[in-house]
Amino acid sequence: MSETTVTFAGYTIGYGKETYKELGPICSRYGKKAVVIGGERALAAAKPYITEAVKGTGIEITGFEWFGGVASYENAERLAKIDSVKNADMIFACGGGKAIDTSKCVARNLDKPFFTFPTIAATCASITAIAVMYYPNGVQKDVFVGKRPAIHAFINLNIIAQAPPIYLWAGIGDTLAKYTEVPFSSRGHEHEMAHKDALPLCMSRMTGEPLLQYGKEAYDLVKQGKTSFALEQTVLAITVTSGMVSYLIDAFKYNSSMGHAIFYGMTVLPQIEEKHLHGEVVSYGVLCMLMMDKQMDLLDKIYKFMKSIGLPTKLADMDVKIEEMGPAIESAATKYDIEFAPYKITKELMMQAVKDLEEYNKTH
Repeated sequence: MSETTVTFAGYTIGYGKETYKELGPICSRYGKKAVVIGGERALAAAKPYITEAVKGTGIEITGFEWFGGVASYENAERLAKIDSVKNADMIFACGGGKAIDTSKCVARNLDKPFFTFPTIAATCASITAIAVMYYPNGVQKDVFVGKRPAIHAFINLNIIAQAPPIYLWAGIGDTLAKYTEVPFSSRGHEHEMAHKDALPLCMSRMTGEPLLQYGKEAYDLVKQGKTSFALEQTVLAITVTSGMVSYLIDAFKYNSSMGHAIFYGMTVLPQIEEKHLHGEVVSYGVLCMLMMDKQMDLLDKIYKFMKSIGLPTKLADMDVKIEEMGPAIESAATKYDIEFAPYKITKELMMQAVKDLEEYNKTH
């Protein structure tokens, strides 16, 4: 039996400035200087809260730095050369998945502790140690797993409720993958899974069930800029539960499957990179996976939910034509996500699932 070490991310979820009241006690243990790295809108939204929260804590903010727009190794290397980053004791990663994943790479390269301040709920990046990296042109490149996740995540529901609703919408789509891909990829291996994998397999139910119960209400209220219990439950499913599942489970066996492979493959299509979000396209890939695997009851349930909030259920919803899917499927077939599955997932199976889903849409 090999040694296993697991370090969880802590989290605070709250409303407005109350979310950050523990920032000083938690973060000051790791140094006196912090640099904030994030997206432009994220920095604008979080800067007043963070600036106020560090007053009287002895923590100095060395700078607010834009992450570069793409989660790339090139942007991480560029940031690591900036004085405000080099001189900081710790990194405050602020924004969505791409900003946070870039910050993880910077933290890894410079061996600095990092904390996350998600301003949207589009992915589980703020809790998991996994980072999805891209080429500078936006095409997905690879994935790395850091030594540990963030030390603590500060989840401000007021900021998330004021962000464009499309990000929560995409986060719901992305988390539907955790709900479906983990049980699919681990099927047939349950009896041999160590505790570290078996626990998140059980937890994966709590990624999807709250979404199916609260997701539409949360999305409808966020479109009005309102917080709610439904939003809290939805955000916790997207960020915390999904992030813990992602971090705990074997990232290269059970963590993802065809839903993500379809998305990564479709990033070769310019309209996907330019107009459509990660979780949006992943949710479409989930439907393809369920169709391929003939999980028709679950497909029907998730399809109806996705239709209720406008997530894509067919290619036309993403401005894609069936004849464009050849290169996307070729790319999807090269992704590690489908290497570990109950059976071999071939290009032919994936393309047939795409075609079958198109026909399903015509009758539902």
